[in-house]
Amino acid sequence: MGKAIARLAVAAGVIFMLAVMVQAEEGMHHGGMHMDEEMARQHRMMGMYAQAQAKIAGALEKRDAATVETETRKLLATIPDLKKAKPHKNLKERKIFQKIASAFEGDVKTTSALAKKRDFPGAKAAFTKAQKRCDECHAKFRD
Repeated sequence: MGKAIARLAVAAGVIFMLAVMVQAEEGMHHGGMHMDEEMARQHRMMGMYAQAQAKIAGALEKRDAATVETETRKLLATIPDLKKAKPHKNLKERKIFQKIASAFEGDVKTTSALAKKRDFPGAKAAFTKAQKRCDECHAKFRD
């Protein structure tokens, strides 16, 4: 029994080390190229998007217009950078990338405006469209 636990602990340690190495490699290289500051900024922005979207979804469920406004402002402040960002793939289709970013911006603005009016069903519908824009963009330019 003791040897089995020891083997399990060693295996878990090896798996953990491999996961750390893979994560470190992702941070240094991207698509076979060294990740520059612009790409690092884009990755940080996407992390912020995920957090803000989670907060918006929760706020819409709670009918909390103030949080929706705060979090949509965070998203909207980054839209100019998003429109200028370089996608991970399909670089020749950058105009489509920018079109999706513009549509995302419109959906986020609509979400905020409707939440301010306390039209939470409408705000949820607009926010669902915004989230679908993320999925659409990632499918074409990221995943």
